[in-house]
Amino acid sequence: MRGTPRAVILACAAIVSGLVGATATPRPAGAAADPGRPASATVPYTLDHNRMIVDVEFVRRDGTIRTARAWVDTGNPDLLLAETLARDLGLAPPGAGAGPDAGTAPLPAPPMRLGGVPLATDGVTTRIRPGPRVMPGVPAEANLPASALRRGRVVFDYPARGLTFATAGGPRPRGVPVSCRVNAATGLVQVAATIAGETVELAIDNGSAGTWVSRRLTAAWHARHPEWPQVTGAVGAANFFGFPFEAGGDLVRVPLIEVGPVRLAGVGALGLDQSLFDWYSGKTAAPVAGFIGANALLGVRLEVDFARSLTYWEAGPTPPAGDFDTVGVTLRPEPGGGYTIAGVVTKDGRAVVDGVQAGDALVSVDGLEVANATMGRVVAALRGRPGTRRTLLVERAGVRTAVTATVVSLP
Repeated sequence: MRGTPRAVILACAAIVSGLVGATATPRPAGAAADPGRPASATVPYTLDHNRMIVDVEFVRRDGTIRTARAWVDTGNPDLLLAETLARDLGLAPPGAGAGPDAGTAPLPAPPMRLGGVPLATDGVTTRIRPGPRVMPGVPAEANLPASALRRGRVVFDYPARGLTFATAGGPRPRGVPVSCRVNAATGLVQVAATIAGETVELAIDNGSAGTWVSRRLTAAWHARHPEWPQVTGAVGAANFFGFPFEAGGDLVRVPLIEVGPVRLAGVGALGLDQSLFDWYSGKTAAPVAGFIGANALLGVRLEVDFARSLTYWEAGPTPPAGDFDTVGVTLRPEPGGGYTIAGVVTKDGRAVVDGVQAGDALVSVDGLEVANATMGRVVAALRGRPGTRRTLLVERAGVRTAVTATVVSLP
């Protein structure tokens, strides 16, 4: 990130942007919309690269329902639709989703429901992304943005693998209450967190697999606490989409993040240029110095009451360790389904993997063909017990080479 032009940071960030009670069963595609609408529903989710993937019901113009897999993204106010889904909903005009400016023309959002409960769609900007997936490497046709949740209570229950949305009723609040700030227009939520004795404002962004913060913070932590492990480069949960600045980020393991009385221990955080968070702060209620990603939330039941500006935190089982025990490469999923090595992690100025370089195409990991695999699957294939060997098949200038790489604990 050092020396990265501000325009590059903002251009990559713009891609990201233009990126409760009885359980309800989503209706199959083609079913007529039911006028009897529940006020609360809990739906199961699957997890891929720490990202919640749920079924969302989109209402076509003729009133029928098109169910689609959606990536829950509390860090984005825009609704993103894969071109194939948009066409099925009658939203994609000829040529949409094609060319370098794909998805830049905003459209009004179609009616949406979660478990039959209507979501907020007024004022929500819709953007169309090319291809069958909302973003490369994500197993979803759409996202579920923060703006669609802003008029309800939401429970992100990671331990129970459920997402609850309620406009009325729903479960009684549980856990430790912590006040928050909510941008009423975008739905983004932020909290005051304490790290190394300093109070900082951080958004809650479960759409990001990992926690990202301003390099102003990571530089100060490194100066005061040189014993905190740190490397250069995004791996594991810190590896979002392989944007150019990720390979130069400062990855540090933070011993403790405190949100009120809530304690989030051993959180990996990627330090990036402040200009990224200046841009991000345009979506939040007040300036933020970063965001708490899903890697810090995996062991938590988190409830957000948007109307009352309150969050409720309840700790569950400690999530498995080893998120950053991996081969030290930063990945970039490509629109065509392949993966490129966007960077190689360095520790104390030395690369932790030999034989690969930025720009190499990753073909397979221990025989797993990565083409069209989800990012969660590929990242998981690189993980393991420190000292374990992984065979990477990479391609450079048309020549394929097998490289033996060692899993190391990073940072």
